[in-house]
Amino acid sequence: MKVFWIGGNHPRHLFYANKIHQVFPLSGGIVECRENILPQPPDNIQELDKCNFILHFKKRDSAENKYFDSQKIPKCPILKVNKNNLNSDRSVEFVRKIKPDIVMIFGCALIKEPLYSALPHNTINLHLGLSPRYRGAATLFWPFYFIEPTYAGTTFHKIVSEVDAGEIIHQVVPKLEIDDGIHDVACKAVIDSSNDAIELLKLFKIEKKWNYHKQKSTGKNFLSSDFRPEHLQLIYNVFNDDIVKQYLEGKISSKIPKIIKQF
Repeated sequence: MKVFWIGGNHPRHLFYANKIHQVFPLSGGIVECRENILPQPPDNIQELDKCNFILHFKKRDSAENKYFDSQKIPKCPILKVNKNNLNSDRSVEFVRKIKPDIVMIFGCALIKEPLYSALPHNTINLHLGLSPRYRGAATLFWPFYFIEPTYAGTTFHKIVSEVDAGEIIHQVVPKLEIDDGIHDVACKAVIDSSNDAIELLKLFKIEKKWNYHKQKSTGKNFLSSDFRPEHLQLIYNVFNDDIVKQYLEGKISSKIPKIIKQF
């Protein structure tokens, strides 16, 4: 069973690839060079929002270093790309040369033609969000902004041409613990999803298939442009990044999502 990976180069993406590689050695991979993990705050914003922006991404970097440590690209045939040439003829040629049975995607830009048609039927994406409620960008941030920490989870789904809209295979929601901040929950979601990815591959090796579930509603498709530094005021200035604590102590409420499980 040839397993192939397409993903980003941030620690969380490489952690996912390396976890799979330990159990199912990757036949190859395409690595997209992503944006700086410590972006600069936008110009012309008030000082409070600038401080929150810097704090937010520094805390994300610190959390990823804590949970994922130092990650390197797996030792297998690798094609390095950027967002602009991910869906290129070169990528198509690389995939067709390896002829994978399964492709695991996490952390790259939207797969489009001609790469889309070159991938096998069993190509699944790990989306950091519970689809269809949270689709698109920053979908482990928005559950906190809308005071729904229980909806901070992930979705394994079949890739289609529309963002995060493919049939769902499996979903993951990490256990919330009282000291968890927003980035702790995100990192734990990736860790739990990485472990479940291995179980999904083990299941496929035996059953030769997964059960697919159509998404029954459209939910909300968040764009990168929907996020503004002002949104961070609620996380840090109103709640001091203790939304999980307040939820577990019963001070705020959050519905329990119905999630799809493969096992």
